[in-house]
Amino acid sequence: MRVFLAFVLVLFIAISNVKAESLPKVMLQMESDTVKILKGFLRNNNKLIIEGANDIANHPEIINEIYNYAKPERRTEAFKKYIKEFDTFVRKEAEAIKKYIQEGNRAKASIHFAKLIDRCNGCHAVFRGW
Repeated sequence: MRVFLAFVLVLFIAISNVKAESLPKVMLQMESDTVKILKGFLRNNNKLIIEGANDIANHPEIINEIYNYAKPERRTEAFKKYIKEFDTFVRKEAEAIKKYIQEGNRAKASIHFAKLIDRCNGCHAVFRGW
């Protein structure tokens, strides 16, 4: 019986660690995709822009991970609502970037990229309580 309980405990710790790593992993990937979009603009490379924007638009669902990762005093319903709004906004801006690049309107895509960056910074400000 003790062996079984030890196994369950080890399994629980392993699962908990995988979940805890998912948020930083997703955030690092989104950072990489944002840099990819920037490089695409700087290098006049639509493929990079579309790849980065597509990845951001389709990133894994992380609302609960962000909420659980935050300091306990920040975990309010209003905070959770903000996270969801930020996430939705970023996804929509990434879709707009793709759309305008595919239509050949780099200027409009660039405006949406600036909005995406601004919203990313806004979410980090709310999360960290700047």
